[in-house]
Amino acid sequence: MSARRLLGALAALALAALALAACEHPIAIVTPHVEAADVLVRDADGATLARTHDNRRWEGGPLVARDGAATAVVVELLDFQGRALSDAASRADVELRLEAEDDGRVAWEPLRGRGLLHGLAAGRTRVRFLVWHQTHADLVTPWIPLEVRPASPPTSTGSPR
Repeated sequence: MSARRLLGALAALALAALALAACEHPIAIVTPHVEAADVLVRDADGATLARTHDNRRWEGGPLVARDGAATAVVVELLDFQGRALSDAASRADVELRLEAEDDGRVAWEPLRGRGLLHGLAAGRTRVRFLVWHQTHADLVTPWIPLEVRPASPPTSTGSPR
């Protein structure tokens, strides 16, 4: 092999190594995306609150939270055939996020496979769920109405003095 060919081969190899080093995820550590097609939202008792269809529209809703309280919801990711994606909740590289049009009404506390809706102020807003994979969203749902209802007034159990 001539020196010129050897030098060319080494230069090509160096460029290839540089290109691979510049990639965000070297091939050996790429994690698969979450192949979710729809979202099913349930309350803590398992009752269905809302579900997306083809991730274009919601059936059910509005979601409801209470001002000053935390409401537990279970968010189940569904595949293209409507089956639950069982591994998504256990993956360390996936997080379920919530985006609100009015951040002053509701806050989201993500937990593994579920979350808490914290009502911050009574009123209505719209929210959407994001299935966050490392640095980007693998799925963003349509907006769904959310109502934050006023806190329940305390009940008096004693006699007035």
